[in-house]
Amino acid sequence: MAKTAMRAVVIMLLGSLLSGGCSREDRVLAGRTDGIVRTTSDWGPQAEGLQCRLRPTKRLWQSAETPTFRLDLRNQSRRLFAFDVHEPICPDRVWLDGRWYQRRRDEAARAKMYPLAPGGELADLMLTVPTEMGLPLGPGRHTIQVAFDLEDITVVSNPVEIEVAAAPAGSSASSGHCTRGRPLG
Repeated sequence: MAKTAMRAVVIMLLGSLLSGGCSREDRVLAGRTDGIVRTTSDWGPQAEGLQCRLRPTKRLWQSAETPTFRLDLRNQSRRLFAFDVHEPICPDRVWLDGRWYQRRRDEAARAKMYPLAPGGELADLMLTVPTEMGLPLGPGRHTIQVAFDLEDITVVSNPVEIEVAAAPAGSSASSGHCTRGRPLG
C-alpha cells in the first residue's frame, strides 16, 4: 500500500511539473506573444526583417576629427539580401540633429557585395560619414542616425549621440567637413 501511495505522489508531482497548468490565462498570454518580434532597444527599427545598429567608436571627438562608428546589420527575414561590405561603410543617408542629409549617387563607390542570408548578421563593420556630405558637425552634442537602401528596403539605425569639442582658442583647426550640405527637406 505504501508503494502504491508513493507512486501516486510521484506521478502527481511529475504531472504537475511537466504540464503547462490548467489556467486558460497562461495559454492566452502565450498565444499573444507568439507574433511579437523581440528586439533589443539599441537596434534600429525593423524593416521587413532587417535591422541595423550604430555604435560610435568614442563619445568625444576633436573638431578636426571625422567621427567613426561600428555598424551591425542583421537579417531576421526569410529573404536573401546583398550588402556592400567595402569598409569603411558609407551610409546612403545621415540624420543629424533632426535633418536628413543624402549622399550623392555619384559618390557611391562600387564595392564587393556580400550576401546577408536569412538569420545572418554582419557585425562590427567600420562606418564613416563621408566629408563630401558636408554635415555641420560644429562643437557640441549631436544625434546621428544612418540609413541604407538594400534593394527595395530602407534600413534605419538607432540614434546615437556624440560630442564634438570646440577648437582650442587661437587654433585655425577647422571641423574637417565641407560646408555644402545636401539636406533632404
